[in-house]
Amino acid sequence: MTSGVLVPDAARSIPQIGTVRISALDTGGTFEVIEYVGPAEPPPHVHREREEAFFILEGTFLFTIGGQTSEAGPGMIALIPRGTEHSFSRSPGGRCLLIIGPAGLEDFFRELGDGLQSGRSGADIRAGLAGRYDSDPV
Repeated sequence: MTSGVLVPDAARSIPQIGTVRISALDTGGTFEVIEYVGPAEPPPHVHREREEAFFILEGTFLFTIGGQTSEAGPGMIALIPRGTEHSFSRSPGGRCLLIIGPAGLEDFFRELGDGLQSGRSGADIRAGLAGRYDSDPV
């Protein structure tokens, strides 16, 4: 596990998603942090082995978590317990820190972002990734 102050690394950029700020390698797999800027937005899905927390930095996000829809703005946090169906959308310019524990979704986001960047449809990419990274469409 890394300790100390981490320096931003441009090589950690993920197209269509954002920037990995803290990776599984930095934390020994305990958590990861991605600065999400989009524009990719997920359809309803579930993580059976991970929790997520979204700390809103700018703009507004509309979350649907376990069938309830709520709006979140700067300074607010959306918590997603493992096993809970969820999705979200964001206003233009919306930005948040996505905290995932335990770590394990960075490669999912990387494959998704690279596929979207190359012009593939999100539904096709997600179908191919289902079952590989604990992010299953519902």
